[in-house]
Amino acid sequence: MRILRVHRQPLLAIAVVTLVGAFVAGTALPVLDALAGAGTRADLHRATDRERDLEATFTVVPPDGLGGDPQQAFDGVAGDLAAVHDRMPVGLRAATGRGAWVATTPFAALEAVPSRVPASVALAADPDALQRVRFVHGRAPSPTTDSSTIEVTVSERVAAAIGWRVGEARVAKGPSGRTTLELTGIYAARDPHDPAWGHTPTTLRPSATGTSDGGTGYAGTAYTAPGSFAAVVGSGRVTLGRAWFPLEQAAVTAASRPGLVADTRRFLSTRHPLPATAAGSTVFTTDLPEVLDASVARDATLRTLAAALGSGPAGAVVALQFLLAALLLRRARPQLLLLGARGARPATVRAIATALVLPAAVPGAVAGGALAAVVSAALPGEVPGGPTTSVVAAVLAALVSCAAVALGTPVARLRAPSSRLRWTGAGVVVAVTVASVAVTLRGGLDTAAPGGAVDPVAAVLPLALASCGALLAVRVLPVVTRAVTERGRRGRGLGVFLGGAAASRSGPGRAVPLAVAVIGLVVALFATVVGSTLEHGVSDAARRSVAADVSVAAPGLDVDDVRRIRAVHGVGDAVGVATTDEVTFDTAHGSVSAVVLVADTAALRRVQAGVPGALPTREARHRSAGRAVPVVVSRSLLDATGRSSEVLSTPTRVVAVGSDVVPFTGARRWVLVDDRDADAVTDTGSVDRVLVRLTDGADTSAVATALRQAAPGARVTVASDVERALRADPRIPGARAVAAVAAGLGGLFGIGALLVDAVLTAPARRRRSALLDVLGLGRRRAGRVTAVESLPTVVAVPVTSALVAAAVVALTLPAADLRSFTGGSVRPAVAVDPGLLAVVLAVTVVSLAGVLAVTVRLSLPSRTGPPGAARSTTTTPRPTPRSGATTGATTDDPPGAPRTRNRENR
Repeated sequence: MRILRVHRQPLLAIAVVTLVGAFVAGTALPVLDALAGAGTRADLHRATDRERDLEATFTVVPPDGLGGDPQQAFDGVAGDLAAVHDRMPVGLRAATGRGAWVATTPFAALEAVPSRVPASVALAADPDALQRVRFVHGRAPSPTTDSSTIEVTVSERVAAAIGWRVGEARVAKGPSGRTTLELTGIYAARDPHDPAWGHTPTTLRPSATGTSDGGTGYAGTAYTAPGSFAAVVGSGRVTLGRAWFPLEQAAVTAASRPGLVADTRRFLSTRHPLPATAAGSTVFTTDLPEVLDASVARDATLRTLAAALGSGPAGAVVALQFLLAALLLRRARPQLLLLGARGARPATVRAIATALVLPAAVPGAVAGGALAAVVSAALPGEVPGGPTTSVVAAVLAALVSCAAVALGTPVARLRAPSSRLRWTGAGVVVAVTVASVAVTLRGGLDTAAPGGAVDPVAAVLPLALASCGALLAVRVLPVVTRAVTERGRRGRGLGVFLGGAAASRSGPGRAVPLAVAVIGLVVALFATVVGSTLEHGVSDAARRSVAADVSVAAPGLDVDDVRRIRAVHGVGDAVGVATTDEVTFDTAHGSVSAVVLVADTAALRRVQAGVPGALPTREARHRSAGRAVPVVVSRSLLDATGRSSEVLSTPTRVVAVGSDVVPFTGARRWVLVDDRDADAVTDTGSVDRVLVRLTDGADTSAVATALRQAAPGARVTVASDVERALRADPRIPGARAVAAVAAGLGGLFGIGALLVDAVLTAPARRRRSALLDVLGLGRRRAGRVTAVESLPTVVAVPVTSALVAAAVVALTLPAADLRSFTGGSVRPAVAVDPGLLAVVLAVTVVSLAGVLAVTVRLSLPSRTGPPGAARSTTTTPRPTPRSGATTGATTDDPPGAPRTRNRENR
């Protein structure tokens, strides 16, 4: 216990660092697993029902109605779907619910009624429909076999749009005559989020359709009684069956995704029998594998970023443990050397030294592992391997502390590392860095390695560059300090001269603390840029997908609609964009087809000002009479046609080139023509999208509501709503939290390494300061010597860190594919938040100034009396040792080893 009390300060520091290391290592993987599970649920929730579920279409009965009882065929589909579900692979069967299905007819126009909008209705027979609705007016339809009059029910929104009241009969025109549809009830959905509504969307919400006279009509789906299916078939209407197996989202976990993807693809690759139907069999389709693969890619991106950000603090923890071990061994050195002098074997000395650190390392590791286990247990969702990870992290943290002490234990047979060994280690670091940089420049970084694993190059590159930068700084510092010494020799003062001389003779011992500090600050700066890039990337991806502040999309919008939209309060400007059919471009090398976009390019430029991915429309309006039509084309179309081509014998001239991916069309080959020149290349009509620019301070929700009223039935998309939906992914705040923690730990460990180095070098500096005090230099000038000696390191840390961080950002972020993470179609550009960066730099400067002040304070000897008394006690001669054994017990050199003296105390 007396030894523990003597060494309590370094042991306490070792315990704290071990606790932090065990806690961070024990919580990193569980937190990432929890984020993966939450991200998977968010991805599935964001996907549509038709993207998630397994869906199939088939013919229920032949078009002529022959070949059996239609009602019997309808009733037999449920059993066929149950058999298909039973034959599914085990993993897929556990993740899907029982099969559901509906039989629908094509839309048929209702006979016109005065003061009513044009409308069309499709009939649907669903055996489970009545279980999903509640009637707000009227009753459920009754089954019938009379195909001339069929009872139906519709939703509130469909009834309001069509203007259909309970008890009213409307006549629908069918292939074999007219059918009277009697509305017996109006319903509302019990659960609007039930997957069934996603497969039959027009049963809840009507869709707007254009009419031949430029007006707007509505189409909706009406439910019949399941027992009326034979009557529906008897009316001569074609019935199409649509079946689906809903995905049970709660049953899908991050760990089950690969197996579920494999099972789903195997299920989709075969036809499945439906013997009760006229089709006999069908093939199911779904986008579930693509949704889950994208989810895996997002998780791999997050893990790669976490590995890249965490490699720095991990290396800093190991180096800091070695520095703390050196501090502990410096204090226990006389006792350990005495054991060696009395014949103890080196292994015994190392074991005793390791036992000395166990009272700090073991409790710290146990406490860190316990805290990690508590946090892992509190995480939402299923976190596999949480307790095991905590135990492994605690064991590793304790082993690092013990290994640092064991390797640094002074024994008689231990030699100092030779310069050849140091150069070999530096060469290995440089070789790893060069190889990582070469791989990055040649092929980029995979944020998702095969199988969703972490890309090792992306994980090691920041740490390798930081270590290489620290090694370079260690080699450059002596040159700088020698220049400082020469300036001090020429009249800058004795303090500057002596401080520069001491700094130039410090040797490679400063490499470890300098490397730890550089690594920590590099991680802090890199994490700042990563957070800013992801933040701006999500915002840019949202605005790029909308192409403006707000997008209003609907078929058949005309000039009057655009005028009404432009008149809405809060709208600064609006422009209509028409997407026409493909046209053929004739070139010297052949013909190429492309989709034509038509818009007022001047208005489009105003609306898209400042929007990421805005079309380059500045030159598209400049056309002289008789000259070629100026067009803006995609990169793919330019590669295929060149700068000049013809459309309908009209020459065109490419004035600007845009990206292949635009929100107006899915085609990669497109051409934008100004509306004044559109008649020369295509037939123009109504627009299908209106882009809106909002005024400053406009209420987006109020404007969106007004736009829906101005364009009934149109789909209004607000960029801020899209951005909010992207940010709902828990990986976004998770990535920011990882970056913040990495920045904090990196900076903390870096400053801690410099403080430990200050404590390690304090005894020698105090002896030097005492000697300078005896020589009459004074405490103030002695402190200046220490300040000048430490200043090159303090300055080298931020300078080297800034340069290395710039290199890391320039190499990693542009090469990394973060599109799966931000949800955009274009890689996000590197962005730097000036305010956040200024805060990080300010904290760094203040911390380094504090380190310099502590270093100077620790280098000054404590005064117990007047200067004369201090000098007399300092100059008291030490007794001369009588034997080699006594020498080994009272000096820093083991017996039989050559005497080494600190060069700065000669």
